Amino acid sequence: MKSLKMCISLILLGLSPFAFSYVQVVDQPSINQDQYANYKRIAEAIKEFVVENAKLVAQGIAAENEVESINNGFANVIARLDRGKEERQNLEQLERTQPAKDACDTLSLTAGLEDASCDELDQIQELSKARSKRYSTATGGGIMNESRVTDVQDVNSENNRAAIEIMDKCQALDGKCQNSELWITDKPLTLNEYKALQLQNDLAANVNISVPNVAGLKPGSSEYARAVLEDVRRENAREEARTSLEVIQIALHGTITKDGERAPGRVEQYTKFQDKRFGEKQWICEITNSCNNPIEAYAPPAELQRRAIQLQAVMASLKLDQYKSDLRKEMLLKNMMLHELNKETPQ
Repeated sequence: MKSLKMCISLILLGLSPFAFSYVQVVDQPSINQDQYANYKRIAEAIKEFVVENAKLVAQGIAAENEVESINNGFANVIARLDRGKEERQNLEQLERTQPAKDACDTLSLTAGLEDASCDELDQIQELSKARSKRYSTATGGGIMNESRVTDVQDVNSENNRAAIEIMDKCQALDGKCQNSELWITDKPLTLNEYKALQLQNDLAANVNISVPNVAGLKPGSSEYARAVLEDVRRENAREEARTSLEVIQIALHGTITKDGERAPGRVEQYTKFQDKRFGEKQWICEITNSCNNPIEAYAPPAELQRRAIQLQAVMASLKLDQYKSDLRKEMLLKNMMLHELNKETPQ
């Protein structure tokens, strides 16, 4: 019943004249204008979206590029550090393998000292052989003598021969035999000065020998044996002193070669080696890295170590030569002491 009443009411309402006021009126131009405005807003929104999206894409690409640049930068830094480390290691290895700049001087000194040692022995033997006849005359023929005994005439003949020979040699050297400075000079001698110093050594040893004690004695007797031993003892001491003078001369001024030239001695070679170092400003500034041009005169640590080892080796060689010299000096002093004691022994 209620539904029926409601339906009737709705029908009446629809038929009422006021119902037509609710009908919608269509305004097509306004609709078109609104649609056009909506299109513009949509287009602007699309443009704004595209722009914003492009910004986001650009920011993303920039961020990627920044990350890639940072990575490349780190990679370049690491590569450069590794390359620098490798180059430094290669440079250090090169410095270790290269010889010291003054290695040639050290090798030359070593070779020179070896040659000087051989030349020293050769020259001493030659001089000793040259004096063998005088030694035989001064000892009456010596312990192994089985021939006739030396007499006064033999001694006089040998003294005359030696005196004439030395006079002729001294005159050929223009009086250098009288130059006493040759004994004390530390400068390299000329060839003639070297020969003059040798003659001065002969004069110091005395070229005039005395008549031996054995002269006139009967071989095989006890007096003959005692006289021979006394003559040998005296001449051995003389030869020892003479040889010592020769050793000193050779150490200071070298030897005379087979070609007639003077070869430098040990002291001269040591002095030359030292002057090239401690006497040279270039060498001093190199080892202290204080040269005006440090690039050309730079001495790396490996080279400084080699130079220090070279100096130690040279100093060891020099100390050994000094030790040998001290032993010879002590031997001479002991023999001189024994010689003085033997003078007091009854014959």
